Amino acid sequence: MKLHDSRQLGPLVFRDPLLLCSALYFLLYFDASGFLRLGLLAAFLHECGHILAYCALLRRFPVIEVTMTGFCMRMDAPARGLSPGRLFWLAAVGPAVNFMLAGIWALRLEQELTIRGSAFWAANLLTGGFNLLPVPPLDGAQLASCLCEMRRAGKKFKGND
Repeated sequence: MKLHDSRQLGPLVFRDPLLLCSALYFLLYFDASGFLRLGLLAAFLHECGHILAYCALLRRFPVIEVTMTGFCMRMDAPARGLSPGRLFWLAAVGPAVNFMLAGIWALRLEQELTIRGSAFWAANLLTGGFNLLPVPPLDGAQLASCLCEMRRAGKKFKGND
């Protein structure tokens, strides 16, 4: 008996799609406040930042894996061949998008304070901050790895090496 099911649709790979869709439907059905939707939007925009950086660096669209714990880009051979400086920027873009959105929303909240606006601001801060934790496979671990590799090589930090 096969425990894990996988479906691919273009560059998207869905792991356990029936379980994933069922859980997402259940959670969204009971999300009367809409806060889960805002958190998912913050995570989606975070990944969009990574995808845009990947496309800018490698001139092609990455393979994206969607699982029960979220979604992430697969680091294929060309991406693993990037310099530590470029990998650093690729990892840093996601949290940077979240912090930029949180800053924009903070300015917006000064004009009109709403619960949903505050929730979107908080979701972006939490998503960006959580992803900076130095725990694999989060962005913080990749950032720390790139910094250690650059330090070990004795290079000064440059994003275009």
